[in-house]
Amino acid sequence: MLKNMQCLRRRALKVLRSPLSTATKGNVENVHETKLTSEAASNDNKYTDEEKEKILKIINDGNIDDLLSYDISKVRANKLISWLKHNGALKDLNDILNVEGFGAKSVIKFYQSLLNEKDPEMRKSKYYLKLSKSFITPKMDIIQRLNIKSCVAVRVGINHLAWARLELPPAGAETPSVLTHWQQHDVVEKKLHLSDLVQRCLYANHLIPAGDCYVLENPPSVQASNKPSNVEQKNVNIQKAQIIAMMGLALALRTQTNWGDVRSDYSKITSPFTNVFYMRRFLPARLFNYLVGTERVSSEKTVINMMRTYYNVDEHHGDGKDFLTIRNNVQFSPELREMFSSASPSNRDLLSQALLLNLTFVRLILFEDKQTIATVTGLSRKVG
Repeated sequence: MLKNMQCLRRRALKVLRSPLSTATKGNVENVHETKLTSEAASNDNKYTDEEKEKILKIINDGNIDDLLSYDISKVRANKLISWLKHNGALKDLNDILNVEGFGAKSVIKFYQSLLNEKDPEMRKSKYYLKLSKSFITPKMDIIQRLNIKSCVAVRVGINHLAWARLELPPAGAETPSVLTHWQQHDVVEKKLHLSDLVQRCLYANHLIPAGDCYVLENPPSVQASNKPSNVEQKNVNIQKAQIIAMMGLALALRTQTNWGDVRSDYSKITSPFTNVFYMRRFLPARLFNYLVGTERVSSEKTVINMMRTYYNVDEHHGDGKDFLTIRNNVQFSPELREMFSSASPSNRDLLSQALLLNLTFVRLILFEDKQTIATVTGLSRKVG
């Protein structure tokens, strides 16, 4: 019985590994050719000569950033640009079907976006909005975004936590956000047992002020390695990830008061919105220019420069060049400025990172500031 099963298995593997016959290959090619022909006929009949000319001009003259402002994924846009470089400009609408990843549905959707969007600024705004949704996990509902009046960012270090709470200006008001709470707290001095780490995190959660939403940075990834130095770094990353997970859960529980409706199928609980968001790593460093390669450098200087703005020195708002961007800036109280200046260099850096994490979240997600989005995505040269 066992020999028969082994024999059948060998035969099955032999069939699977054998190349397609000439007849089979021909059938596959005929099916593919028939599909392209039917899709091509559909495209030919769908558009007028003027529309065809417009579509071809946009595709052949555009670069990757131009194409991404239309309804096309980044993967398809890159494949299209690569195909154009190797094969030259599209001469017919159906030529795009020769590009890998393009089928009838995706082409029609893409072509319609090329014809419908007439205003470049409108396209750019939609593109920035699409980009901003990829900066955090989970995505934020627009109703929730409009109702957020305060935000708390929690920055997790190796052995420390720091948080910064911002009160946001009213919609349309040209006033800075106000820093109301800014604190650093030592969590651990060494590698702790998980039960001890839970107690430390719960105590830290008790210290963190309330806000309409909370933001943390995505935890570092952990990669397997046999090198002693990498193993030590791996342990550090694991502990940071544990702290981030515990703090995220503790903060989320602040608004989830009724757990009676939670079932084994992970149904949604009574609160319609989540209040804890995780931001992609290195976005604050990229926005405020304290990233060298993949390593952060001190962010203290950036915060000190923020403290030197006129509304942090004088109670009266005078004429300032940054009035139009004042909404994106921060007002510090004298007490918090004094606390920051008296802190140790390492604590000042952690406090700075907590504040800049909050500001990045506010500018990218809550304010959807175009210049900020352009800066972190490398599109600042295209913002007029």
